[in-house]
Formats: sequence, structure tokens, C-alpha cells
Amino acid sequence: MEKKSDIVRRHVAAGEYKKALDIVKGFRLGVTKAESSQMIRAYECMINPGFYQQIGKDVEAEISEGIRIITALYGAKEEKPNVTKGF
Repeated sequence: MEKKSDIVRRHVAAGEYKKALDIVKGFRLGVTKAESSQMIRAYECMINPGFYQQIGKDVEAEISEGIRIITALYGAKEEKPNVTKGF
């Protein structure tokens, strides 16, 4: 069974940030309250930008910050090459 965090990683790798944010907005473990709040706000700005513009939020900045956080937390990690010593 695939974990939700693995699904999020797959969506982030594919650039499907809206799908990834939709899943991660319910996560509580492994993220700070500030990170969680920003990812929730980014998702909400994606689905209801007019409301956030009306209350004075910069929708593009909110979305960009949410994407930055989700990419930092769940983006692809560089794998180190397997180097064998002493052939």
C-alpha cells in the first residue's frame, strides 16, 4: 500500500502541486504549524483566488510560498551514487 507521503512526493515530482497540496493540507506530523498553515492557504488560493484577493492577499505569492514549502519537504531527494571501494 502506497503511503500518502509517497503520493505527495510523486505529485510534487510531476509538478502537480494542487493535487499534492490537497493531500498534504491534512498532515500534522513532520510539519510545523506555520508550514501547515501556509500549505493550506496556498491550496485555498488555488481553488478560490477571488476571495483571497478580496481580503488583500497576494494570491501568487501565497501559492509560490506553499509550493516552495511542499517542494522543500517532499521534493525529490538527490540520491548518492553507490560507490564501491577496492575493486
